[in-house]
Amino acid sequence: MIQSLISTAISAVISLSLLFGNTQLHRFAFYVTMAFNVLAWIGWASGAVTGEVVERLLRYWWISVPSTGFQLYALISSNHPGLAASVFLVSFLITAAAARAAGVLS
Repeated sequence: MIQSLISTAISAVISLSLLFGNTQLHRFAFYVTMAFNVLAWIGWASGAVTGEVVERLLRYWWISVPSTGFQLYALISSNHPGLAASVFLVSFLITAAAARAAGVLS
């Protein structure tokens, strides 16, 4: 639970920086989001969505959904719709992989 809350807090700070940060802070938040997005794509493509990752995703989905929604809002509002689309797609694919690994989807 603590890991999920820490990652949610970091995501919220990054999203707020995209929305309200000065030019340098905004740029920093954009590049951090892009780096995390690339890592998410690598994790999904390498099949890293297994075991403990699946358990944590399915247990704390109620934290992840609003956090991802706020991140998408911040990206779209700060004029980064391409990155927002990529974040949405990889989040969807990771969630689908977790559901499939848990047997929720066949």
